[in-house]
Amino acid sequence: MHYQGKRKSGKFVALNCAAFPDTLLESELFGFDRGAFTGAVQDRVGKIELSSGGTLFLDEVEAISLNMQMKLLRVLEQCEFERLGSNRRIQVNLRIIAATNVDLEELVASGKMREDFYYRINVVPIRIPPLRDRIEDVPLLVAEFLQNSKSAKDKGLQRISNKALSELMSHQWPGNVRELGNVLERSILRTSGDVLKVVDLPTNAKTRALAGTRSRGNDYEIPLKEFLRRCERDYLGHVLRKYQGAISNSAKHALVDAATLHRKMKSYGMKRDEFRSKGKSKSSASRRDSDELLSGNS
Repeated sequence: MHYQGKRKSGKFVALNCAAFPDTLLESELFGFDRGAFTGAVQDRVGKIELSSGGTLFLDEVEAISLNMQMKLLRVLEQCEFERLGSNRRIQVNLRIIAATNVDLEELVASGKMREDFYYRINVVPIRIPPLRDRIEDVPLLVAEFLQNSKSAKDKGLQRISNKALSELMSHQWPGNVRELGNVLERSILRTSGDVLKVVDLPTNAKTRALAGTRSRGNDYEIPLKEFLRRCERDYLGHVLRKYQGAISNSAKHALVDAATLHRKMKSYGMKRDEFRSKGKSKSSASRRDSDELLSGNS
């Protein structure tokens, strides 16, 4: 987002809010003047000032305390702040991107996040689906990781075998991208050639991937993309049959929202009526499915 936008010439400054206690987080964000506290022997520019003209990325924004949220509101509303130990107002022009893996509305309801702060940072929400719902991204993530991994460069590792990649794509990745990165890092340490192979995968990841692959058959003669499409279609058909076409139950079983399930069904030409029992009322089923679409955001 930063490098594709108008602020790409400015700095991209990232900060993990959960990595600092409240007092240190304040100095990291706002900076301080010399003498502001014991040990402040010289001025220091904070992340907010440093990212002026560019983008400030706040990861794990849910970890920010109520007191710190109030102080950040001034930056969000008036585009100005003061360093610790200073009365001088500093004007800034920056974009703030915040990331979280929790439901911020629940934090607001429980009093752990200010409502005004929530609405200030939640201007354009973007939901990134879990890796299991975008398994086609695995090859791109693997290529990116191998390209940027120092361990891979030191070993001359250039690519991953098709079979190893297929097994990685058969895994559900409950730990998302971090889990994938961990598996790749461990695999790189185990490999001895310039190609990452199945034998190099950690036993736990390999076993789970093999279990998923073998349950769907070993047709390795077709292209990988077609293999994955067949697997997904078979899986969705099994789940929909189990719940007789009920979208809500099927989506919960697959750990996706109703809108995602509808989209995948449409792409495979699957219709709910094919999986419903003959005695079920069409009108009641259709009405229930519409309600699920309205409340399907998760």
